[in-house]
Amino acid sequence: MARLEFNLPEQLKAAAEQRATAGGYDSVDSYIASLIEADETAPITDELEAELLMGLHSGPAEDVTPQFIADLRRRVRARRESAA
Repeated sequence: MARLEFNLPEQLKAAAEQRATAGGYDSVDSYIASLIEADETAPITDELEAELLMGLHSGPAEDVTPQFIADLRRRVRARRESAA
């Protein structure tokens, strides 16, 4: 196993130690390694990023109210019935 050393501000060091303990990790090293592994296995692809940006710029947001949900369900049912 390769060794990597780096410096952290005291506040981040304390936070890493707390998270490692709370998460049941054997050490801060294993906690940091798990963060890096998670980052490698869940990258945001260019395509996903483009879709997210398109959604952000698609127009004004709508409040999700009970009426919104009811209308959405009605539209979905209507589409299913027309496709059948």
